[in-house]
Amino acid sequence: MNRLGIVAIALTLIVVISAGCARKHTYIAPGGKVTVSEKQGKAKKVEVKTAEGKATIEVDKKNITAKELGVPVYPGAKVETAGSYEGDSKGQTEKMHNCILTTSDNFEKVYGFYKSNLKNVKNSFNQNTGDNKMAVFSVAGDNGEEIAVNISTDNEKKITRVQVVRVQK
Repeated sequence: MNRLGIVAIALTLIVVISAGCARKHTYIAPGGKVTVSEKQGKAKKVEVKTAEGKATIEVDKKNITAKELGVPVYPGAKVETAGSYEGDSKGQTEKMHNCILTTSDNFEKVYGFYKSNLKNVKNSFNQNTGDNKMAVFSVAGDNGEEIAVNISTDNEKKITRVQVVRVQK
């Protein structure tokens, strides 16, 4: 399993374990430390620091800007979760930002917005299988960034989900 996968599992476990605690707690582990910031007994931010880098996830972020995402924010979309990872690999710093947005607007409307408003699209595809719909745009961002915009339906919750992953080297 790669380093990012291990960090993601650690973040998930810490959020689940610490949900009943209050304020800010730091846990020291053999490979680094984990800090959990809470508000009203719920984890809001988890930060993992190791020798290889730092990962942060915010589970209660209310707003996000186009500047943070590197692409336009779908109008009226709500932030479901947002996180970042910063680490060194072979002497190069890499930063990854991940944000999941949700909207009650239908897939076609969200897809049309991104198709019309994204610049520097390198690749894209749009796939429909029955009621499940998914589209991906690969975008060349500023300063050599790679940005992926993934749009999908959640038929159970009746929402459209937009995930933006931005990698900076």
